[in-house]
Amino acid sequence: MHTLFTKAPDIMSRKHTSTLMIMAALSLGAVAPQAWAQLSPKRGPISIGSDDFAASEPERLQTYTGRVEILQDNTRLRADNVKMFHGTKPGGTGWGEVDRIEANGNLYFVNGTQVIKGDKAVYTSADDTMVVTGDVIVTQGENVMTGNRLVYNVAAGRTTMDATPGTQSKGRVRAVLYPDSKPAQ
Repeated sequence: MHTLFTKAPDIMSRKHTSTLMIMAALSLGAVAPQAWAQLSPKRGPISIGSDDFAASEPERLQTYTGRVEILQDNTRLRADNVKMFHGTKPGGTGWGEVDRIEANGNLYFVNGTQVIKGDKAVYTSADDTMVVTGDVIVTQGENVMTGNRLVYNVAAGRTTMDATPGTQSKGRVRAVLYPDSKPAQ
């Protein structure tokens, strides 16, 4: 996969399935156990906490609100609100796989040393893409990159960062990178 930082480990490892939205999908066992996903390759228990939870059968929607925190292994997602929209099961009955997941407000995603902060994230399963918007800050170790929109296509292994997409603003993507201190071989 392409990396955001030169000579730094991948900011989003496909191997770890570390899209923000896949993490949120882990909570599906509460209402729709057939739609499980795993965040960590080590698997293990998934811990979900929020102030409130609601599920709507007609809309096939799960909503976690208030200090939402989802944990598995060394991966953590925090947001003010997480919504999961499901399709229908084959045959047209019951809750199917997740179609879209939205995490809003004070977004904070950590996978090991990789940290993404933003205002909103949307994962769409149809195109296997996660979009993080707002004041996006990506860090790994001392390396830092900022912009207004991060787009990560999981299947293609492509990551892009935009300053102010769709506007005439003079905003810029900014990065501070610390090269390896080892001499070249």
